[in-house]
Amino acid sequence: MKAGIIGWPLSGRDAIFSALTGLARPPFGATEPRQGEATAPDARLDKLSSIYQPKKHTPARLEFFLPHPPGLPKEALKVSLEKARETEALLAVLRNFAAEGQAPPAPAREMAELESELVVSDYLVAEKRLERLAEERKRGKKGDPEELELLNRAKEMLESGRPLRQDPVFARSPKLRGFAFLSAKPLLAVVNNGDDDGREAALDGDWPTVVVRGRLEEDLAAMSPEEAAEFLAEYRLAEPAAARVIREVYGLMGLISFFTVGDDECRAWTIAAGTTALEAAGVIHSDIQKGFIRAEVVAYDDFAAAGDMNAAKKKGTFRLEGKTYLVQDGDIVHFRFNV
Repeated sequence: MKAGIIGWPLSGRDAIFSALTGLARPPFGATEPRQGEATAPDARLDKLSSIYQPKKHTPARLEFFLPHPPGLPKEALKVSLEKARETEALLAVLRNFAAEGQAPPAPAREMAELESELVVSDYLVAEKRLERLAEERKRGKKGDPEELELLNRAKEMLESGRPLRQDPVFARSPKLRGFAFLSAKPLLAVVNNGDDDGREAALDGDWPTVVVRGRLEEDLAAMSPEEAAEFLAEYRLAEPAAARVIREVYGLMGLISFFTVGDDECRAWTIAAGTTALEAAGVIHSDIQKGFIRAEVVAYDDFAAAGDMNAAKKKGTFRLEGKTYLVQDGDIVHFRFNV
């Protein structure tokens, strides 16, 4: 799963990217898109590892993509947005701090302008496809009537200035997936405050919003665990804002985690909500999916209440599930298979 980071110049996109991924900024003048991974914090996995003491502790990871690096002019955003089509969600970084030589911050206006760019970009995609379909019909090719209907509906929504995500069921239509519409993607507004400003910022819209102090978070990501603990205490922060951003993105994308545990490794696996046991087995390895027999499952809360796996079995919270079982967030799963 990949989330794209977008925003206008000077909004602090690169600081947010570095805060999330821990990657240092590129050399001045670099113009290539950036990509990196972030660890998804999960206290449940930490607890499981403290019990099993495994050789490996493997948290879930989420990929972030910065298609429009610093240094490019505002006009280049339209081009770089095309690169963000390959992502499953968007983080819109909004400047809410003073910048030398720049107008006062206006995150609400920036968000409205960004949304407008997404809508216009998608409108052009839909219009181009509809024109091509019309040409094909003139040549006697019937085409797909469902695709035509969906594209006309999309064009109407976009023409009225409405992002496609306002109709989530429609936006997720398989027939539209290949167009990778930007305004159909889940979007998180990331309000980037100054170093000493932890205040919320009002946005005139229904975007889920998280407030961060990007430069502080970037510094925090580069610290050792001991230094980071002192830093958080000094600023009276319970956790890095990056952790909140990642949790928000998980929720936006409809992602959940299940766990596999043992002496060798305790690991969190990322799947979409509604994933079956058979599909979840394939996330680990295709052979496990191919030879699936059953899934041995206990919910994390039941495991924690029991204290260990044997106690969970005695309490009757340990279950055997088949291929069609829908894996739940926090399930501890052991797959039985034979190939």
